[in-house]
Amino acid sequence: MNHVLILCRSVTQAQRGGMLLSRAGITNRIFRSPAGLTERGCSYSIRITPEHLRYAMELLRRNGILPVKVVAQGPDGYAEVNAP
Repeated sequence: MNHVLILCRSVTQAQRGGMLLSRAGITNRIFRSPAGLTERGCSYSIRITPEHLRYAMELLRRNGILPVKVVAQGPDGYAEVNAP
């Protein structure tokens, strides 16, 4: 697993989350989610490393940013993971 994507409802939510994580020292990147990861059409994702997932989710939730889903990259593509 190389990275984890935290799928957000909007670009604004992803940007807010990305800035929050950056201030906490978590390196991240925001981009459009890969096709097929959401049923709602386009969404934006925050990409982080797996070792930061637990802390990142705690920070996001404490600040009212609730992701649509969390997926991890694996050998067969992306798979949804239970967010801590």
